[in-house]
Amino acid sequence: MLTRDKVFIIAEAGSNWRSGTPSRDLAMARALIDVAAEAGADACKFQTYRPETVYVENAGTSDYLSDAGIKEDIWDIFADLSMPYEMVPKLADYCARRGILFMSTPFSAGDFAAVDPYVKIHKVASYEISHVRLIELAARSGKPMVLSTGASDEDDIEWAVSTFRENNGTQLAVMQCTARYPASLESLNLKVVPWLEERFDVIPGFSDHSRDPLVGPLAAVALGARVIEKHYTLDNRLPGPDHSFALNPAELKAMVQGIRNVELCLGDGSKRVLPDEIELATYARRGVQASRAIAKGDVLEEDVNIAILRPGRQTLGVHPKQLTDIEGRRATREINVGEGIRDGDWE
Repeated sequence: MLTRDKVFIIAEAGSNWRSGTPSRDLAMARALIDVAAEAGADACKFQTYRPETVYVENAGTSDYLSDAGIKEDIWDIFADLSMPYEMVPKLADYCARRGILFMSTPFSAGDFAAVDPYVKIHKVASYEISHVRLIELAARSGKPMVLSTGASDEDDIEWAVSTFRENNGTQLAVMQCTARYPASLESLNLKVVPWLEERFDVIPGFSDHSRDPLVGPLAAVALGARVIEKHYTLDNRLPGPDHSFALNPAELKAMVQGIRNVELCLGDGSKRVLPDEIELATYARRGVQASRAIAKGDVLEEDVNIAILRPGRQTLGVHPKQLTDIEGRRATREINVGEGIRDGDWE
């Protein structure tokens, strides 16, 4: 599932399933799963939480949400967007039918117990990077974990990674993330992606909160990210905190295709003459060629009867670095004009 060979793409539905009634909520969640599957994402991820296990009861309002016109108390917002536990198996079943992996981020031990039977990969959100109980549970589950790092520093990440490994956790992806909704392109700090892999020996990834569907994810993949997470919605005009900066269905599909194209471009890191280059490598690379007909016994001299030329459809001669070995030697055979000078053609 999580490897360094292929980018794992998580379509983040988050709380965008909420529509107003249980039947409409389920229909919206299934529609979001359909969009993620049709876009070609590897996983569709939701969030499972309860306000009482996330915020203190008098947490108050959020400035960023208030600026977006959502002025309710954060406790009330989380209560409204809390996914009923009974939805979890229904969404997992629908994901299985659509051929896409189901994920849901838990925010407490109770949430973890609700989602664990139905997920193959656990996600720990940025603000839960200090939640020792969640990290312990994820590690002890024996399943891979994806950890976001928004609003965190090196010490935070080191503690979380160590805690995961001390509790027998094995496969771990750590995501560069900027805790801003939406995040500006200049705040993405994507050079952290290769640093995460080198510093912590983890699968590096990128959880993108920017509005642009392509720049951040494609740049992150080029820098080595092997997990990409991005919010999406059916329509940016829908009410709720996460719709406005999320991708629409067409943008999500374009992002997935763009990532797959970048993967094709990356290759394997081994510099060699590729199969696609062989024709022109033998046609247009320069070698030592006969610039006029040469009889057996003729003295080989640069700019007299041999030269550094492209062979076209003639045979390619030896590398020009061998000119000092050839100069002033006699031809051992008759060489036609244009033909390449090969090893053994001089004495």
